[in-house]
Amino acid sequence: MFSLAETVALLPIATMIHLILGVMIIILVFKSQKSTSNERFAGLIIGWLLFTLGILWFFRTVIDYQFANENITNDQYSESFLRFGNRSVWLITVALASILPLVFPYPVIQNTSVVLGSGALIGVITIVLVPFGILTGFRFEGFNVLMYALPFLIWIAVYLRYLFSEMLDDRGEDRLISSVAALMIISVFAEWMTYWMGIVTTQENHFTARFTVEGWEVVPVGPNLPSTIAWQVGQAIFSTSIIVLFSGEMWRIIRKGFSGVSLLTMTFFVLGILWFIFDYTQMGIIDSCVETACESMNETYLTWYVFTSQIIRYLGVPLLFMYVILNFNLIETEGENVWFTRVLVLLMLLIVTSSIIELIQTVLPIPQMITSALFAAAVVIFIGWEEKITNSMIRRSESISGTLLKLGEVREVKFEENQYRVFSIIIGISLVLALMISFLISMMEISN
Repeated sequence: MFSLAETVALLPIATMIHLILGVMIIILVFKSQKSTSNERFAGLIIGWLLFTLGILWFFRTVIDYQFANENITNDQYSESFLRFGNRSVWLITVALASILPLVFPYPVIQNTSVVLGSGALIGVITIVLVPFGILTGFRFEGFNVLMYALPFLIWIAVYLRYLFSEMLDDRGEDRLISSVAALMIISVFAEWMTYWMGIVTTQENHFTARFTVEGWEVVPVGPNLPSTIAWQVGQAIFSTSIIVLFSGEMWRIIRKGFSGVSLLTMTFFVLGILWFIFDYTQMGIIDSCVETACESMNETYLTWYVFTSQIIRYLGVPLLFMYVILNFNLIETEGENVWFTRVLVLLMLLIVTSSIIELIQTVLPIPQMITSALFAAAVVIFIGWEEKITNSMIRRSESISGTLLKLGEVREVKFEENQYRVFSIIIGISLVLALMISFLISMMEISN
């Protein structure tokens, strides 16, 4: 993180994207009375997930700015509200991601208690693990990665189950479920999946060693065996995910032909190979931290990082979530919600366009007047064709729950309206409480 601090130009934009999308999705969920209960709850979780990511990116924006302008020292940062708040919000974000597979696309828990139970779980995690993490200096933070085991196990199982039924039993309707499971895996594990080949070949261990040395200079917390093992398990989860998806989609391509999910999976698989090659060229620089003194990364390598990992993390993930939200009945896109939906799509397109133009300008010597003209042209196109653009992004609005009900594989469960409100209130209180605990402990200077 710190060796690439100068390259995180998308952090402020990512903050705005995630916060706006999160708030608008939460509003649309409460306005979508016709969607099924499980799908509404899944949309609500995704909305809060994007919102917490927005807070997380805001913290990292401020941290990046403080270090870039030398407004904070390493010692000050290690005991600061910036560090504590950042890590605390990340914990809640991971917790939200871990409960999402319980209800979508296949509702593992088909009970009305899942909404309040999920909220209570996140509340307990906030009250117990946030102060524990701060007071122990986040020495065991690697264990938080193990929360990703639940999404991995459930979504991979759902993907394989319905992929096999589609291939072997020729049940075309099952493709809808397997493709959504694949999209959810990619949405949550996106960036890490691009390093799959480096993980498999243990090349990523060199980067772990470098980041440990660099991290020690900023936060004096040494590695420990439990956290190291937990992080290795996490890496195994990320690499196995893309290998399973690639194998499954190649099988489907041979039997059924290409699909959008197949193309997306192949893209991430190839990116992993390219990342392995580019990483290999940097091994001398990577190992310098351990052997002598840390050397700066190659500029071309940093540019590659910006146009792959950074775009995937800050722009690709919200786009994938938005695609799932709009196309699989998690919110209503008709009636009173049409205006909200169009604003959501247009806002996302404009922000992404401006971001890409800004990135191109940082790499290529293009005058600002030209890039401004390009952005103005994009605005005209988007505003003039907003209806067609919105309709093209919403190619299908199919209900996963409806499909499962028709297949007789789940029973219909209806949540009361106040349960969504209570869940949202709990998440809001958890965020406030986590930030308050972080602030108070940082002021008391008792973390060590």
